[in-house]
Parts: sequence; C-alpha cells; structure tokens
Amino acid sequence: MKKSLLIFLLFLWIRLFAQQPVVFHQITTADGLNDGWTHAICQDKYGYMWFASGGALNRYNGKTIRQFGYDRTDSSAPPASVCNAMACGPDGRLWFGFWNELVEFDYTSFTFRKIKKAAGFTVNTIVPVAADRLYLVSRSGLRCYNPVADRFELLSNDSASNRLLGAIKAGSAFLNGNDLYLGGEGYYLVYNVKSGKARHYAVKELEGKVIHKIMVSDAGDVWLANHAAFRLLRIDGQTQQAEVLDHLLVKDQSDVKSLVNGFAEDDNHTIWIITNLNGLLCYNPQQKKLTHYKYAPDAKNSLLSNLMFSIWRGKDKRIWLGSDIGVNYVDQQKNVFKVGYPFGSADVHTLTRGIEEDHEGNLWFTTGNGISMYHVQTGRYQVWRNQPGKPDMIYFNSVRAIVEDANHDIWVATGAGVNRLNRATGKMDFLTIKDSIPQSFYFSANKTSDGTLWFGSRDYDGLYYYIPAERRFHSVAAHPVLKKYTGYTVRFVFEDRKKRIWFGYNGDGVSVYNPLTGATKLWRSTDKTPNTIVGDVIISINEDKDGKIWVSTFNGVTCIDADKNIFTSYTVKDGLPSNIVGGIAVDDSNRVWLGTAAGMVMLGKSRRYFTSIGAGAGLLITDFAEHPAIKLKNGEYIMPSRRGYVQFNPLQYKTDRTAARCFIADIGISGNKHVPMRTINSSDVIALKQDENFFTIELEAVSYNAPVWYAYKLDGLEKDWHYTQDPKVVYSSVPGGDYTFLYKASSNISNWNGEEKRLRLQVATVFYKTGWFKTIAALLIMLSVFMFYRFRMNKQRQILSLETKAESLEKEKTMVQYESLKQHLNPHFLFNSLTALRSLIKSDTKTATTFLDGMSRVYRYVLKSDEQELVHLQDELEFVKTFVELQKTRFKDGLEVTIDIPDTLLSKYMVPVSLQNLVENAIKHNTADIECPLRIRIFAEDDYVIVRNNLQRYRMVETSNKRGLANLQTLYRYYADKPVVIIEDGQYFTVKIPLL
Repeated sequence: MKKSLLIFLLFLWIRLFAQQPVVFHQITTADGLNDGWTHAICQDKYGYMWFASGGALNRYNGKTIRQFGYDRTDSSAPPASVCNAMACGPDGRLWFGFWNELVEFDYTSFTFRKIKKAAGFTVNTIVPVAADRLYLVSRSGLRCYNPVADRFELLSNDSASNRLLGAIKAGSAFLNGNDLYLGGEGYYLVYNVKSGKARHYAVKELEGKVIHKIMVSDAGDVWLANHAAFRLLRIDGQTQQAEVLDHLLVKDQSDVKSLVNGFAEDDNHTIWIITNLNGLLCYNPQQKKLTHYKYAPDAKNSLLSNLMFSIWRGKDKRIWLGSDIGVNYVDQQKNVFKVGYPFGSADVHTLTRGIEEDHEGNLWFTTGNGISMYHVQTGRYQVWRNQPGKPDMIYFNSVRAIVEDANHDIWVATGAGVNRLNRATGKMDFLTIKDSIPQSFYFSANKTSDGTLWFGSRDYDGLYYYIPAERRFHSVAAHPVLKKYTGYTVRFVFEDRKKRIWFGYNGDGVSVYNPLTGATKLWRSTDKTPNTIVGDVIISINEDKDGKIWVSTFNGVTCIDADKNIFTSYTVKDGLPSNIVGGIAVDDSNRVWLGTAAGMVMLGKSRRYFTSIGAGAGLLITDFAEHPAIKLKNGEYIMPSRRGYVQFNPLQYKTDRTAARCFIADIGISGNKHVPMRTINSSDVIALKQDENFFTIELEAVSYNAPVWYAYKLDGLEKDWHYTQDPKVVYSSVPGGDYTFLYKASSNISNWNGEEKRLRLQVATVFYKTGWFKTIAALLIMLSVFMFYRFRMNKQRQILSLETKAESLEKEKTMVQYESLKQHLNPHFLFNSLTALRSLIKSDTKTATTFLDGMSRVYRYVLKSDEQELVHLQDELEFVKTFVELQKTRFKDGLEVTIDIPDTLLSKYMVPVSLQNLVENAIKHNTADIECPLRIRIFAEDDYVIVRNNLQRYRMVETSNKRGLANLQTLYRYYADKPVVIIEDGQYFTVKIPLL
C-alpha cells in the first residue's frame, strides 16, 4: 500500500505529439496586396508570383509587391475587369484571362497587350501547351488560340471528337501529360492535345450537374467537384469506380456545407482541397486520413480565412492558397522540425527543461511541474508530480535535470534535493545528507564516460559527484584538485573527447579539469580582453568536430580553442537573435545550432554567418529555454523551449543553395528622375548625362522565406564586389566614362554560382574632362611650354654670352693685373739686386759672381713662366729658393726661410710666381734684422701650400698698392674650387694657396 502511495503512476493515453506542423505563411494588404480577394495564382518564368485580386494584378518577389491596375490614361495597363485565370506557358509567355478579355504581359516593355481576336471571350482556365497552342476554357466551350499566327485553330480533324468538344460547356480543365481533362455536365472529356481526339466519361453520381473543378492525381485518380449539390468525388484511375466524399465537406457538426474551389496534390500524395466556407482539407486517399485546417484567430501562421478561392502548386513544391483576405503559402520542403510536449499535450504544462534518453530509447522530460517519461513502445506517458493531499512523488515539482546511470536508475535533480528512481523496484529514493548529499536546490545532473554522476547545487559546496563503484557521494571540497572551486554553483558538466571535464558555473564563468594531468583553468568574462568567455552564467557546453568547445551563456555564446587559447564570441551584434543562448547542437556537417530566447539559428562551417531558423523553415517556436539540448541515439536533437520541445534531424535541413534570380527594379537619377523598366530591360546601355552621375540602382530578387544577399560592383570604377542584404545601391560623383554594372543574388551568402547579370552605363563627361578637350589642352600647353622654353633658352644663351664675355674680361683684367704684379718684379727687384751687386763687386768678387748667376736664373724663370698659365710646384719652389738666396745677400741672418714640402706634392700645379710674390710681400711689409729675424715658413697641408711669416711690420710701406693678394684670390677662382685663404692673427700672417 505504501509503495503504491509513493509511486503514483499517471498514464496519459496520448501518443507523442511530435509532428510536423503546417506553417501557413501569410501575404495580405499589409504586405502590399491591392486587396485580399485572390481569384487566381500563377508563377512566371522569372520566379515571380502573380496574384489576381479583385482590383489589380499583384507581382510578388518574396519580399515586396508591385501592383498593376487599370489606368484609363494608359492603354498598356490591365483592363478594367476582374482576372479569373492566369498561366505561364512553356515558352515563358504570361497570359491573363479577364471577363471578355485575353491579355499577354510583355516583359520587355512592362505592358499588357490585349488579344483582339479573343475579345468577348470569358476564360475560366488557361492551358498553355506550346508556343503556338494556347487552350482557353470557358462555359461557352474550348478554343485553341495560336499566339504565333494570332488566330484560332481547329481543335481536331476527327469529326466525332469535334462534336464532343463543340458540345461541352467546360467548368474547368486540367492538363495531365498530353491529356486535357475537361469537366462538363454529368461527364468529363479527355482530350489528347497531340492527336486531337477526345474521349467521353460519364459520371452517374453527377448526372446533369456541372463539374466545376477537376484534377488528376499522380496515381491517375480523377477528382471532381460540383457546387450546386456540394459534391466531391474521386474516380479511381484503375477501376474507374467513383468514391463519394461529400462527407469531407462537412467534417464537424458545426460545419456548414461548403463548395470545393480547387485541388492540388503534394509530394506525399495528399490531396489539398480548398473550400468556400470550411478552409482547407488535406486528404490522404490511401490512408483515408483527413486533416482539416481552418482560420484560427489566436494561432500564429494559420490560414487567413476559411473562404478560399484559388490554389496553385509550383515547381518549387510550394502550395499557394488564395482567399478573401490574402494569400497563404506552405513550403513543405523545410518542414523538418517536430514539436512535442513534455506531457503530450499543448494544453498541459509546456515548459521543457532537462531531457534524457534512456537505454530503451524512452524519453524523460523535466519541467516546472514534475517529470514525465514517454514510452516509445506504447506511446504512453508516465508522470511523477506532487499533488495536494497525496504523498510526494519527488522532492519538488520544479525539476531542472535528469540522468540515467549505468544501472539504468534515473536520477532527478529538483529544486529541493536529489531523487533516484530504482528501475528494478520502481521505488523513488529521496537522498539526504545521510547519503552525503544535502537537500538543496540543484541545477544540473550530468554523467561522464567513467560513469561518474555530477550534481551541481546552488547551495553548500556547490558540486557533488557520485562514483558508482563506491556507491557513495563526494563533495568537491574533498577533491584533491577541484576543491579550489568549492562553493561555485555548477549549472552544467561536460566531458570532451580528450576526457577533459568542463564545468559551467552560475556566475563564475567556466573551468576545465584534466584528470590525466591534474591541471585546471578558469575563465571569467572581463572587459579587459576579448580573449575570454562572453558571459559568466553558463547554460550549456558542447564540442564541435574540430575539437573546439562551445559555451552558451546569458550574454551570448563563445567558441574556445583550448589548445591555442583562442576565444571567439558571438552576440546579437554578430547575428544572434538574442544573447540568451540555451541548447547547442553540432551536426555531422560541423554546423552549430543554437536555441536562443528569440529563436533558433544555425552557424555554418565557415563560422561567419548565422542562418535564422524560423517560420520560413517550418519552425514556429522562437522562445527556447535556458537549458541544454540533447542528442538522441538516432542522430536527432531535442531542444527544450517554453512551449514544448523541438525534435529535428539537422542533416535533413538543407541550406538553400539556390541562387536567387536577380533583376534591376528601378534606377533613380539625381533623386527625382527614374529610368523606365522597359528601358532597363530592353536597352543594351543606359546613357546618362554629365550631371546625372548621382544615381541609385534598386535590385530585386525572387526568394521566399530565405534572406536574400546581393553582390554587385561597378566595373570600371570598383575592383571589389559588395555583399549586402540591402537591395539599394547608391553611387555619387561618378566620373564620366563607360561602366558595366555587375550584379547577382543568392539566398545563401556562401553560394554565388547563379547567373551574373550586367548592365552597361555610360556617364557623359563634362567638356573640359573629355578626351578631345584634354588632347587640345595638352597640345596647347605643350606648345606654350615649348615656346617659353625657346624664349628662356635664347635669353639664357644671351645671358651666358654676356657672362662669358664679362668673365673673360674679368679674367683678362686679372691677368693684366697679375702680369703687372709680375712685371713689378723687374724694376724693383732689379734695382735692389744691382745695388747689392755693386757692393759685392767692390768687396767680394767671387760672391758677386754667384749673385749674378742667381739673378740670371730668376729672370730666366720669369721669362719662361710668362708663356705658361700654370707651373709645377717643384719648379716654383726652385725659383723661390733662388730668390731667397739673393735676398739673404741683403738681409744676411735677418731672413730665415724654411721650406717643408713632401715629394708627393711636387708634381701639383700652381700659378707661377705666386710663392715668390708671397715671400717678397712678407719681406716688403716686415722688418728683417739679425736681432729680430723675419721667419718665413713654406709648407703643405690639406692640398694647400702655405706661406706663413711672423709679424713685425713696418710702420709704412710706400711701395704697396694693396691689390696684390686680392688679384691672386681672384685669379685662383678661375683655376680651383677652393679659395685662397688669408689669415692674420696678430702673431702670424698666413696665406694658403690651393694646389691644382
């Protein structure tokens, strides 16, 4: 009895409600429809969807709608009538059937052309078969129009067939291969468009009644509907037996009789039946199963209305539904997400937290209102939930986590303690401090590969672990390595492929422990460096195929490359719909799936772009819970949410690889002018004036429920492509020239294999920027430069000639002055020498003779050098020595001359008589006697020959003209780059002459 009280089993006889929901996408006047009354639907050759509403034709590209309505001032506009039928032929021509009008849309000119031959003919169905055959179906009969020849043609050469076809008043038609099925009154015809022969099939269940709608299924079944009697029939394609399905039109007692307004068949061979009052009926004839969809005011992505007029199935397998409110469409290809509930029903508590799959494949769920186990074999639920007035089944109804151990016992982490369900006995244990684990709030229960169970608590030591071999609990405070983290609240424990154990904390970041090395490391969020985790409250941890660790937090998600210590974080700035990231799933393609508080996203292998997984992919749930996801044994994942859970196989979701068709919708020039669409589509080049170099190009792509990426560049101006989701391209101040605008679109930024389209643009150039103007200007500038150059050259030649003449005159003047200086040697030196010679002849005949020889050598050198501009230094020194010897005859020991010149310089050149002039100048300006001898030193330094004498000046030198040294300086400017240097410092007088 006690056991029965402790284990209260509640069985719910409901099978797991994990089915693929039908997501009805909605298009209404709020999206741009002229009105919601949608009579006909069609898709053109470019992929645009066309909706014929009561007051206009509406073209839809997946994002925006362009309306085409009647305009009495424009003869190329649609007629002032209602469109009942539309069709796009195999040749891409687009046809519209109005009351009393047949109209073709011209893509080149964006105009509507009325077919005069078909005037007055009201069409209810248009069936294009070939470029030259367009079948028009109406209550007045069947007709074949040849658009190429612009004429109506004979339907058949067979007289019997012509009689059948001439008598039929067709309510609708359906083309199946080469057979055109036509609904008549109590019968239908099958008309072969190739042979022209028709066959008659009576339907006794519809005797005398018009077949308003007709369709042939893939199995060959013929579906028929009559309005007046509210009839629905299926004619078996094999037996030709009729199955009456009128009862489907009144599914519930509350339903009224309704009319069938159309049929369509999906890939599962389910027949979609639209009605005028009871919404949509999806009927599987093999399973005899009916699913009824009606307008639900409180449901998101439901039918817009129960009053439906048109249905159309495209090549992309989308099914489009027209109603009185607007258009619904269903994309069945992307319905890979199944929604389930932890207690089997959306009417019971739906918040899902922890999930576990046991060894038998049963699913265990924890919630805020107990736990449940879904038995996969029986399809039943078993529930553990505390109820008032009854013994507690678990510690607390608020349960966070659940895990199965190696003995197949189930451990439950509740908000008030840990329970263990002994699977062998069915007994639920309530563990206490006697079991070495306290009663407290527990966030997590996880298992590592060695069988150890880890329990994260908000209180006490924070972490406790159970070793099965020991059958006992341990506190982290007693762990030899992990004790440093005592008191840290653990929300999740994860073991990676390298057997490292990761601990996610509730506000203290994340740590990793390597049991093999004993090493640990802790990361916390910080503003000081981006090389860390993005948040400190950890929700879940997972590992991708590259061995990188993904950590979800309340502030985003972080990818950790632990080996390289590289952190990559993602937040709403990077494309996350919310920073609260819960479950993490990694599929076999290494894509990362994240359940956030605002929806699910998928991060591709490049780790660059997020793909939003929402209603467009068949997933209506957006508010995922802050709890981990779980991978099932079959490869599927379950992500918990606040409205149940989502179960899916990631590999079944195929990223849209279709390159979207891209067009130029508009070109705006300088803010107020627009290029007509007919010009954009029909012209090879768009010519813009010189002041029209500011323009906007509006791109348009056809894509349904997938984000569109655009790529473009203006070739000739730009080298790189631009990638954006903004369809508006703006260029300003474009230089004049020829350009090619390249553009394309894709629903996947990683796939650009679609058609690359181009448009040539010619921007006129301002006249002063044109080539001819620049050429003329360049020639004029070159001519001006040439003339100016010639003028300057002539002037320079004149100036150079004058300067040369002036320099020549200056040189001649200097040479004359220097010659005068040399000539000065003759009388002055001769007078002094003769006076000295006279004295010697009287007193010393031998010395007189030597003196006379010296004079002779001096004058011989002067006469010789008079014919040369430069002489060797050695010759000049020999001359000076002779001159000094003659002078010493006069001054005896009162004159001391020292010559110290290295032999390496003797071959250098200098102006003749220069040294002699300097020696004579020193003698002339200074006293020389035995008591105060005049000391003259001649030496070399830095390619200079230097003459230096001590200063003991005469008070007055009568024979000085003050020009000798100045003339010497001027003369040397013509021979040397270095100047003649004259220095007088109060003790010495020094003259430096550059050697040549």
